[in-house]
Amino acid sequence: MSAPDPLDQPAATPARPRMMSLRKYRAGTPPTREQSKRQGDVIASAWRHFGEPGPVIAFLNTRHDGLGGQPLHLAIESDAGLERVRALLGQLTLKV
Repeated sequence: MSAPDPLDQPAATPARPRMMSLRKYRAGTPPTREQSKRQGDVIASAWRHFGEPGPVIAFLNTRHDGLGGQPLHLAIESDAGLERVRALLGQLTLKV
């Protein structure tokens, strides 16, 4: 018995490339107008306080024990949460 000749076998059809979907999927529902406004307000407040993107991002996305959560999420959640985050920013001093 001899090895099968590769020329005698039919050519394999190339795999079709996967098409990228143009549809964007969202996890959850989009924010309300009020939530979007509070998000903009807390980002602007943090930016005024820290003045650089690194500290702003770290502050907004890191859990703060005094607030019991992430400042960005608390501020978006309610007006009271936004005020708590603003008050905390007022109490923080920059270490230069």
